[in-house]
Amino acid sequence: MGFADEFEEEIIPKLKHSYVRYRVFNKMLRGMASANNGAKEFTKNFEAEVDRLSRFVSSTLENIWMRVDSIGEELPVDALDPNAQKISTYRVRDIEKDIDAVGSDILQLATFSTQNKHALERLCSKFRESDDNEGNNATDLTQYYEQCTQLESQMESLLVFLSDLYARARRVKSNKDGGDAVWVPPESFERKTTKYWVKKEDIMKVKFEIIKRLPLLIFGRKQGAKESRKKGELMFVTEKEGLRDSQSISSVYYDSPDLHVYHNRLLRHDKASLVRVRWYGKRDPKQPDFPLFVERKVHREFWTGHRSVKERCTVQQQYVQSVMNKGTLPPDVTRADKNGEFLSEVYKFLSKRGEKQSPMVRTQYERSAFQEATSNAVRISIDCELKMIREGSSSPKKSGDWCRDVSCDIAQRDIVNFPYAVLEVKLQDEPGQWVNDLTEGGMLIAVPKFSKFQQGMALLYPQKLRNTPWWFLPDKNGGMSSATFEEMADADDPYLSKGNPAMFYDANGNPEAPAAVQKHGQDLLSVKVDRCKPALKHSKFENSIQNSGCFNCGGNNTSPRVERGLTVMCMPISSLGRNLSRKFSSSDKFAKHSGTDDTSSDDHMVTPRASAIVRTRIEPKTFFANERTFLSWLQVSVIVIFMAFSLMDGSSLSNAFVGGSSKSERKADETRLHASQVSGALLAPIGIAFMLYALYMHRMRTMQILRRETVRFDDQRGPVLVVSGLAIACVVAYGISLSGIIA
Repeated sequence: MGFADEFEEEIIPKLKHSYVRYRVFNKMLRGMASANNGAKEFTKNFEAEVDRLSRFVSSTLENIWMRVDSIGEELPVDALDPNAQKISTYRVRDIEKDIDAVGSDILQLATFSTQNKHALERLCSKFRESDDNEGNNATDLTQYYEQCTQLESQMESLLVFLSDLYARARRVKSNKDGGDAVWVPPESFERKTTKYWVKKEDIMKVKFEIIKRLPLLIFGRKQGAKESRKKGELMFVTEKEGLRDSQSISSVYYDSPDLHVYHNRLLRHDKASLVRVRWYGKRDPKQPDFPLFVERKVHREFWTGHRSVKERCTVQQQYVQSVMNKGTLPPDVTRADKNGEFLSEVYKFLSKRGEKQSPMVRTQYERSAFQEATSNAVRISIDCELKMIREGSSSPKKSGDWCRDVSCDIAQRDIVNFPYAVLEVKLQDEPGQWVNDLTEGGMLIAVPKFSKFQQGMALLYPQKLRNTPWWFLPDKNGGMSSATFEEMADADDPYLSKGNPAMFYDANGNPEAPAAVQKHGQDLLSVKVDRCKPALKHSKFENSIQNSGCFNCGGNNTSPRVERGLTVMCMPISSLGRNLSRKFSSSDKFAKHSGTDDTSSDDHMVTPRASAIVRTRIEPKTFFANERTFLSWLQVSVIVIFMAFSLMDGSSLSNAFVGGSSKSERKADETRLHASQVSGALLAPIGIAFMLYALYMHRMRTMQILRRETVRFDDQRGPVLVVSGLAIACVVAYGISLSGIIA
């Protein structure tokens, strides 16, 4: 399939007449050499086409703003708004449909502009490569680029306003107030967190889905309240102030030189703690009263009955260095109050092992938060443009500052750019159905217990690692590197094809055939990923990660040789090679379109490393279940063995020779005794064999659990062998007994 065919296949039907006429211009390029003034004619038509597309994007964007403003004027702020009594619930539902339509049009316009941008760039490239117009720069796309940039800059403002409109509609329908509520962050959090990866081209789609249920949370801003505007002033005028849906967040994490905190958190020991200093927005080292947040995260195991908790305390920038390094409390804090006690515990934790913890890694990202200002029950956040930066004593610092000066040039080996967005779902109770629909909708890939801290430490300090996080996979160099989105999405199940088709149902509830098993070298992504996520289909017009180099933080480091052993909840460093790759993936890169407009080979993504991903979580009850299974098998084996001993002894026939039995009766008793002894002789080795088999299976399962192997834990051979052995013994005993009766 050529570029022209792919371009037409991706066209949005609603806007198909507004797209660039790619085939027409491509035909003009081919006939340009034989035509007089062909280059000038092409340039004239091309400029007109660029102007038409620019005007279309501009007018469509203005129309969207007018629709947003019209909806905002009609929709009340909340149930206390005087206009709330004048509008019916049915009308509010119709308005929600209008908001849905606006959101859909925004996403379609963004896709439209990107698709045409790629097509225009391809035509420009072909035109400039022709021999007839060397040095001709008439095919300039500056005008269209400006419109695309304007659209991108206004997408965030549109998202904020649509979030406000959805929030108003929900409050009016449920007869609630809260239009003037401003969120106040709590000092401690007790919530269950699940983390996901989102591809960059799906970020806006995910955000537009979330605001239908949860409003954007912008610190210090009212959710859905009417903004103060001059009379007659429209919203598409006031948006030029540059309202953003995200906020810059920076966090500096502390650890010891031997990475004790990293390994403790990686192994998920009970009460494994982590200390960081966080701030919001741009930090000015010269501003002494700039607010910083000292935070401590404490992990608690599920079986303890306690939840993991995050505690925080505000400290002015001028005091943070003395608090963290010397344990000196700020002047307005005493050891008797809650904040003073917390800061004292933090200092004690930082220096309790004799090796003083210091800043080791910094994370920077843009966070969009979604939460009701009046409730902390559900919170969803999306972290984009994630960077991990090395901290330490050797990093450059401004005079008197306590952490790295990122305004200076950062060496490539000191920074890691994460190629995906990280979405976190934080819940205090069970998730609602809409949360499940979002997480299972295909645009998110679950990465349980993903940690920005662990990711950064594993890639910035590979020479100090004993273990790597579970989402790191063996690479072709014998080391470990982080999995890609496609590898995490590859849910290949080698046993699925062996299952009964009646166990699997389609959307209509009808039985369907299970997925086929992938052969070596077959396109894993096209079969498995498409099944669970149709949106993963590669598009030439989306800004997907074209190669793994964007995660490259430079250099190759070798880790010291360590003893290889069984490790729970993490992956041990391979003893075959200690070269921890700095690249995000060693698997094949995204397929690039290298064919002509007429023919193109289908390049596919192969994810051979995905089978090594460990997706099993170890709980103490897993070992207990294994022990109970072993004891059950042992109990049956003991019963069979003692029954066999009883049959061999003939105790059940001890009265056979008592009294004056006749010769024929004694012969029949001897036959029964013989049958009993033969049965016992057959059952005894069967019982002993299965006692040993139970011990073997128990030890094998224990090793599989410790290694977190993704295998079948049900016994497929044992039940068959037990039934077969007992059946043979019974048949032989029955035959001997029957022959005695007949004789």
